[in-house]
Amino acid sequence: MGRRSRGDGTVFWDASRGCWVGAIDLGRDPETRRRVRRKVSARTKTECRGKLDQLRDEYRAAGTVGRRDITVRQVVTDAIAHLPESVRAERSVAVYTGAAKRICDGGRKVPGIGSIPAARLTSADVERFLGGLAGAGYSASTIRQTRAVLARALRRAQRAGLVSRNAAELADLPRGGRVRKSRAMTSEQVAALLGLDLTPWWRAYIVTAVMTGLRPGEMLGLRWADIGPDVIRVRSAARRRDGQMVLAGLKTDASRRTLAKPAMAGAVLDRHKRAQAAGRLQAGAGWEDLGVVFAGPTGRPAWLQDVNRGLKDLCERAGLGRDWQPRETRHTFVSALSDAGVDIEKIADAVGHVNSNVTKGVYRHQLADVVSETATVMDRLYPQDGAR
Repeated sequence: MGRRSRGDGTVFWDASRGCWVGAIDLGRDPETRRRVRRKVSARTKTECRGKLDQLRDEYRAAGTVGRRDITVRQVVTDAIAHLPESVRAERSVAVYTGAAKRICDGGRKVPGIGSIPAARLTSADVERFLGGLAGAGYSASTIRQTRAVLARALRRAQRAGLVSRNAAELADLPRGGRVRKSRAMTSEQVAALLGLDLTPWWRAYIVTAVMTGLRPGEMLGLRWADIGPDVIRVRSAARRRDGQMVLAGLKTDASRRTLAKPAMAGAVLDRHKRAQAAGRLQAGAGWEDLGVVFAGPTGRPAWLQDVNRGLKDLCERAGLGRDWQPRETRHTFVSALSDAGVDIEKIADAVGHVNSNVTKGVYRHQLADVVSETATVMDRLYPQDGAR
């Protein structure tokens, strides 16, 4: 009888273990040159042959067979320990580690899937887990992030030959999940905010954010050196790193842009600059001069959570309710330009998107069918008397 082909496998009785064992030969590891085998075991020969058939099917479909002794927890833990260089900000790391904890340990009475052997994880397993998260009230974005982290971990395991398929990529996202759609303020709502007795810091922040559409991180990373007589240059963003706020690079190459400076923004920024100079003198040696426009009490970029909390308080005082977030000033900018007839391509350039398709995808609720220059539109919408 001829020699078996690789992948055919064999079944034998293991007296020391008291069970039938099925083994499949995958050849030699290209790096270690050791022979690689995958095994299954069962109490009966028939059951063992059935399990071996599953190994054969997996080998023929994927060209490899994942290890049965590696769990989802091990795969996810390894992936979190080897995050790519692009994941450097503390907020991003927190998103990854939070998703990893949900996957491995579950949350809100939703059991995790960490104990499941990674090679035996199915798309149905993943869908049940994600469906449990949706039923427990997790937001749609959190569920999407959780699946993305699991998919990344399984891709890493695939490259290492630990699993033969990526169950997370095959799984569908559940319907439902708590979805909070971002909103845009109307010009009347912006006027209500600016009608408050605001500090120079807050008046400059609100006007600049609404009239330039900068991302929250770009707002807090804005430097005085980036503000010219007629332009505002976007060159850096603030990120949390090692327990403090630092200046870092932009999100994408397209994020690097130069915007015309609306007159009202110029007026409130000048007033804020004078107020900041006085505050810097009072702080003395405690001021770290990074040249940041929207600095905290020590001169470093302000904390985003402080801005978030402060904006909610101001919106509540203005009668707009507390359910507003800093990023929605960006939605306000896009909505105002779109309603005024500015071309979608110009809006995409103004907000720093790679192309208008991204703008349409992110701001589809704020876009109207759309042309004019952005600073001109803003000057018309928000006259100088709001800069008081």
